[in-house]
This record gives sequence, C-alpha cells and structure tokens, in this order.
Amino acid sequence: MRRITIIGLIGALFLMIAGPAAQAAEGDVVGKVLRLKNGATAMQNAMPRPLSVGSDVLVSDVISTGAGARLEFSLRDGSVVTLGERATFALSDFEDTPSKESISLRLLSGAFKAASGAIAARNPDAMTVATNTATIGIRGTTVWGGTLDSAFEVALLEGAAVTVTTRAGTVELNTIGQGTSIPSENQPPAPPTTWAQTKVTRALATVDF
Repeated sequence: MRRITIIGLIGALFLMIAGPAAQAAEGDVVGKVLRLKNGATAMQNAMPRPLSVGSDVLVSDVISTGAGARLEFSLRDGSVVTLGERATFALSDFEDTPSKESISLRLLSGAFKAASGAIAARNPDAMTVATNTATIGIRGTTVWGGTLDSAFEVALLEGAAVTVTTRAGTVELNTIGQGTSIPSENQPPAPPTTWAQTKVTRALATVDF
C-alpha cells in the first residue's frame, strides 16, 4: 500500500510539473527581444521591467515604447513583431500544443508591423491582432497597422491575405500593397485600395529602425 501511495504521489508530481509546460500560461517565456532603439518596458502583474536586446517576452506582457523608440521581438514559432514609438502592445495568449495553436495579440496604441510564423502557416486563422476598432487576421503574411492621418489603417505588405473585421463587417486584403481604413468599430472597414508607394513609405517609417 505504501509503495502504491508513493508511486501515486510521484505520478501526481510529474503531472504538476509537466502539465503547464505543454501550454503557455501567464508569465511563460514565449519570445525574445531582437532589436531595441531607445526605451521600452514590459508590464507583468503590475510590475514593470525594462527591456533590452535578448530580454524575454512573456505571455500576458504589456509592452510600451517611449518617444522615438522602436522595438522588435520574435515569438517561438518564428513570428516577428515590430513596434513604433509610443506604442502599447499586449501579448494576450500564445498556444502551440498539438491540440491547439493560436496567437492573440492586442495593439492598444501606436503602430506595429507583424510577420507571421509557423503557427499561421499551419493554421491561417490562428494569429490575430485586436485593436480599438478592428481585429486583424494575419494569414501567413506581413501586415502593418497604425494611424497615419485620422483613422486607423491596415496594409498588406507581403504574403497572401489579411482580414480586417469590425462589428459591422469584414474586408480581405489579398494583394500586396492594398490597405483599408477603419473609422470606428461600429462601421465596416473601407473597401480595399492599392496604396501609393509614398503612403507605404510613410507607414513603414513609423516602425523602421
């Protein structure tokens, strides 16, 4: 009986240790800072920490950049996210288990560029970036999002397609160089248009190092 009890305890301990490793939870390391210009911090459980090249990126991090700053980080599936100055960006969820793969990100302010990795390549609906006005579905692509003039805008920079969804509708950008603007969460995104190169250059300038 004692032997069985000990074996049972060992088994339970193994499950406690191995279980969380199969699914990323709050505070788990899922990425690394690749490049940084000027200052940036990450907030986890109301505790800020300064970021530098090589710093860990954790699930539930809220990352903020300062004036004139740029930050680029990778996720462990190979996705790469670049943030412009005065950006606030949250890594809401990251799962790469055999039963579920998903990446949920949120842009609270500023501009970003994101290039999807292996998870979106295997599952085109698995990677999203939520914003204050729309949710962007990144389908094996590189996408830019931010405010250039008055409204929030999204552009497809590389790859096959990006979906932009509000409470009122969805549009798909399926040609490189196409973009859309989103006046509000209660209005549909504008029909896709091909951006002039000058506008693409302006967009990239918000995230370029």
